[in-house]
Amino acid sequence: MDLLGIAERGRNVDRSERTWLGGHKFFERKLPELKQVRDESMDSDDGKSRLYGAVLDEVIDTLERQLSEMAFFRSGEGMDVEIDEDKMEFSPLTNLGCESEFAKLDVRIVASGGSTSVQTHSRKNIVTTNWLLSDPSFTTLSNVEKRNKWKWARTSDNVSDVKEIESNYLHTVKMTKRLALMKKSRTVEKKQ
Repeated sequence: MDLLGIAERGRNVDRSERTWLGGHKFFERKLPELKQVRDESMDSDDGKSRLYGAVLDEVIDTLERQLSEMAFFRSGEGMDVEIDEDKMEFSPLTNLGCESEFAKLDVRIVASGGSTSVQTHSRKNIVTTNWLLSDPSFTTLSNVEKRNKWKWARTSDNVSDVKEIESNYLHTVKMTKRLALMKKSRTVEKKQ
């Protein structure tokens, strides 16, 4: 982290550097530095330095491979979409909200042993994030009122709409998977 200079970046970095353009400039500047340190380490007689150089070589290889997969970092070669650099200034490098939701999903899948469906995880996430069960407006209701509220939550028009959207989505996913399997089996048959 010290080599890349990112250990303290959280506090000392200008907001403009946390964009795609800033990331592009960062890698353009740091990759040659990494290669120079790698070359110096590989030429050393010390085994520890050569190991350090070999690790740096793998890091550089991984970075270059990952950056080459993104059109923005390929510097125009083979790009079919023109990039508006003014708009890229406002485009975040990461989607932390999405990453946090995936992290929660990973934790829940591990906790359930991988046997719980995504729909169940989604429903549990909704219940835990809306705080309904601990909200005073719900906890102070009588048992009959709570039962009526749960019934409404399962049978309202909004819920019916959501269930229909979910059903359509799952049907599309299932059909896409089926078509992919059929295409794969046809490809295998053609090869034989």
